[in-house]
Amino acid sequence: MDKMNQDRFAIDGHKLYWHLDRVADWQAGKVIAPVYVEISPVSYCNNKCVFCGVDFARDGLVLDADILKARLLEMAKLGVRSIMVAGEGEPLLHSRMSEIAAHAKASGMDVSLSTNGMAGAVPLWEALLPSLTWIRFSIDAATPDVHALVHGVPSEAFEKTISNLRQAVRIKQERQLPVTIGVQFLMIQENLCDIEKALSLYTRIGVDYLSFKPYSEHPHMRRKSGFAYSPEMIDKIESVVAQHAGKGRPSILFRRFAADAYVGGALKFSNCRALPFWGHICSKGDFYTCGVHLKDERFKAGNIYKETMEAILAGGARKRSIAFARNGLDIKKECRLNCRMARVNEFLDFLEHKPDHINFI
Repeated sequence: MDKMNQDRFAIDGHKLYWHLDRVADWQAGKVIAPVYVEISPVSYCNNKCVFCGVDFARDGLVLDADILKARLLEMAKLGVRSIMVAGEGEPLLHSRMSEIAAHAKASGMDVSLSTNGMAGAVPLWEALLPSLTWIRFSIDAATPDVHALVHGVPSEAFEKTISNLRQAVRIKQERQLPVTIGVQFLMIQENLCDIEKALSLYTRIGVDYLSFKPYSEHPHMRRKSGFAYSPEMIDKIESVVAQHAGKGRPSILFRRFAADAYVGGALKFSNCRALPFWGHICSKGDFYTCGVHLKDERFKAGNIYKETMEAILAGGARKRSIAFARNGLDIKKECRLNCRMARVNEFLDFLEHKPDHINFI
């Protein structure tokens, strides 16, 4: 079990310890650039996943690549250190995705991408993979029928997706690319029967990691299932996963910390302090301080078609949104349990409650 929990990517944690310069500026009350920004290049998808957290954000929009490239360069100059391309839709459906990724990398930022994998192809992987730090395939199944049920696609889509994954792994290996290729398995009622098969399948394919992620409902999603974990269920899943851990490639990552947080149901921080450290550019070009609250005007800080990144990041709308999240947002009622910034918020909450006699370390 210890081997399984040696998560070298800290997927179940956070990495602000390696950005303490930015944390120090935040503590000093300075306006800081995000360390990390998510980008939604399109708002439509070729899958209809039963767990989709942004089923409320399907508008058929495409980000203008030239505008985005200009803003990416500005972001890099202002201190943004990484972008993740994912968001409202399937990013590989943007016709200039590999060009955008290459431009972002050339500007000095790390680039990652989350995909369902169905739109992949050898020419795309050859153009895209050299620009990426990592790519994550959200497949959430190991058999055609379960994949069809979970992703809302025909059963033959599974073989196409797996073939695309195999080709990406092959190109990475043949070209000796440093990109990390991972597979995510979001654990829901419909796919629990595929967990053992997934461990076998993705080990054979040779991905770098296989992550088992607990599910939580987005506060704005329309198709809520009401699915919840019990401690017994989590223990049982972990027991199955543990039998394959520590046996070489891939790294098996069972997100026990996040799973326990869902079961416990209690937030371990008092306020949302994380918004200065990240942001989200949606397919309409709007910049939001929080990727959970898309289309919520309280979190909208500007638009990349109308403003530069400097104007957005240093602007009054972003400052007001950050202040609202910290002082006025009811995180228990309005936020996603165990959101992407939960571990960051726990760390920042800890820093804010400074003990007496801090020099006696």
